[in-house]
Amino acid sequence: MTAQPAGARAAPLSLLVKIRDLHARAIALTGQARVHDLLSLFLRLTIAGVFWRSLLTKVETFGVWRYIEVINDFEIEKFHIKLPVLPLDLRPTTFAQFRGDFALPLLSAELAAWMATLGEFVLPILLVLGLFTRFAAAGLLVMTLVIQIFVFPEAWWASHALWAAMLLVIITRGPGRLSLDHGLGRMLPR
Repeated sequence: MTAQPAGARAAPLSLLVKIRDLHARAIALTGQARVHDLLSLFLRLTIAGVFWRSLLTKVETFGVWRYIEVINDFEIEKFHIKLPVLPLDLRPTTFAQFRGDFALPLLSAELAAWMATLGEFVLPILLVLGLFTRFAAAGLLVMTLVIQIFVFPEAWWASHALWAAMLLVIITRGPGRLSLDHGLGRMLPR
């Protein structure tokens, strides 16, 4: 049996120490406020986008920055940005969905359609602005749970768990410094 030189045993150990130190620095970096601020902003924009796109399927919209896309030799008019027509005007298909696939117990289809639409209009705007952020995130979490329980119970792992995780981070950690909540909190006396 041959003895290994001392340097041969120290090299893998030295590499492990360097990996451990790099890991510790990465963990320390993620705990810094700037990283939380950026993460919170990213989560707020991401989950707001999910519910905003759902809103746009329920109401009449108008487009901004028109362009033409050719699909199978057909010109199709598209828009870079779609916004809801104000005042909000629910599409007839929205009421039909809430009478059928989206029917909720104890609520009329009309009331449920308007509640969902107003929630998908107001709460994402509050999230993007970072205004009443925890309230807005809690409202969207309730909507997520209602959708999960009553509308699409098979979609937990596909999407609802991810939405809930993002919303729970916002609720528990707050909106970060890149928010109106933070700015107003600094202006108001304690």
